[in-house]
Amino acid sequence: MKTHRSSTSMPRIICRETDVDIPRSVWSSWIPDGEPRQLRRALTPSERRDLELRRDELAPYVGPFDGREETKVALAIADMFGSFPSMRQSGEETSARLDAALRVLAEFPAWAIVKACGKIQVNGVWRDGKYDQQWPPSDAEIARVVREEFRLYGDSHRSAVALLTAEVEP
Repeated sequence: MKTHRSSTSMPRIICRETDVDIPRSVWSSWIPDGEPRQLRRALTPSERRDLELRRDELAPYVGPFDGREETKVALAIADMFGSFPSMRQSGEETSARLDAALRVLAEFPAWAIVKACGKIQVNGVWRDGKYDQQWPPSDAEIARVVREEFRLYGDSHRSAVALLTAEVEP
């Protein structure tokens, strides 16, 4: 999957036609047990073109970060950890903590990690019904915030791919 991201702004989060209207009009409401969902009718040429454009528009933003982006991601994570008083560490402890977070977040795009780390740095981590700015997040808590940032783009991309590869019901 292509992971190079343009320096321009992010794609629209929601495209009503490809993310809402087309799926509503073509997905079958019946899903056979253990079978992939089917279309109730074939996609029109314009629907297919629009879905292909949406899929291709989102593809660079849904893949995992690559080696060229690792420094940017590592700095975002380090800055986030540095904002918690209890994480004022140095040396091998810091390096090990950063390496662990990079491994856990390896499946996510850089933009989502950077944005999530910024939110955590400013607000803290959501725990027990409030933001905790004292104790740093676990890797699982960081991944949850990153997943929330990434969710709409990932869902839209998966939907476009599924629609383009689905078969028409008999």
